[in-house]
Amino acid sequence: MKEIFLIAALFLAAAVCVVLITLHIISKKKVRALTQSIDKFIKDGTLTELATSDGDLAHLQTNICELEMRLIQEREYTKLEAKNNTEFISDISHQLKTPLAGLRLYCEMEHNTSPDCHTEKELALISKMEKLINNVLRLEKIRSDAYVMSFEETELSALLLDLKAEFASLFSQKDITVSGKSSLRCDKSWLREALGNVIKNACEHTKADGKVDILIEQAEKSVSVIIEDNGGGVAEDELSMLFRRFHRSQNASPDSAGIGLAITKAIVEKHHGTVTAENTEKGLRVSMCFPIIDANLKL
Repeated sequence: MKEIFLIAALFLAAAVCVVLITLHIISKKKVRALTQSIDKFIKDGTLTELATSDGDLAHLQTNICELEMRLIQEREYTKLEAKNNTEFISDISHQLKTPLAGLRLYCEMEHNTSPDCHTEKELALISKMEKLINNVLRLEKIRSDAYVMSFEETELSALLLDLKAEFASLFSQKDITVSGKSSLRCDKSWLREALGNVIKNACEHTKADGKVDILIEQAEKSVSVIIEDNGGGVAEDELSMLFRRFHRSQNASPDSAGIGLAITKAIVEKHHGTVTAENTEKGLRVSMCFPIIDANLKL
């Protein structure tokens, strides 16, 4: 009798083990399927299906689906707000451009008949205002995705060497170096502007014989461009404000409107990257970090 009971117990234990193993396999498959669904949402925006069964895993799947829907709604709301903001600024810009155009015309007429230093200053101020309006409008258009960016594989060292040659002619006494090599999927024209703004800022904030070092660093999943100068840096309380619209540092040039670095930040973020600034022993270091993105990924 005891032997029969023992055999039955062994069969029952074996059956329980089989059931547990089966449940474990099924659970692993469901977890794997859920993970793949999340990856698919990240890649092309396909929503995770709502769960049709009960259990903790099904509850998790439902919550993930709801979270994805909220993310999509929030993204659409943010785009709409950015679009409305851009339209508002565009309207103001056009309202300002009309009187500025008339003012320029009268100043040019006066300058042609009786040129003096006052009309020259007036025309210079009008030009500065026109440039400021255009840059503010461009900044808001970048933020609201009004510009279509064309992403393609680009050799960063070649792009930066080209920028080095451009700024070497403008700042002939500066020592500008470029080191490192990597490629990045980006919009070459826009990224050139973003990098150029930082290099120009570094050249303007160093002495006549100042030094600007540009370093390209590639990691497993990211590429960084680090631009460092020996201009003494900025006040610590200004570091967090460098990339804000209209911020001008204490040693900024008189012609600066505080838009260039804000445009750089917007462009870097449209490349899914980050930009930070920190003081070093000699000057300011600006680091732009970009993720290495699969060409098939929906941006």
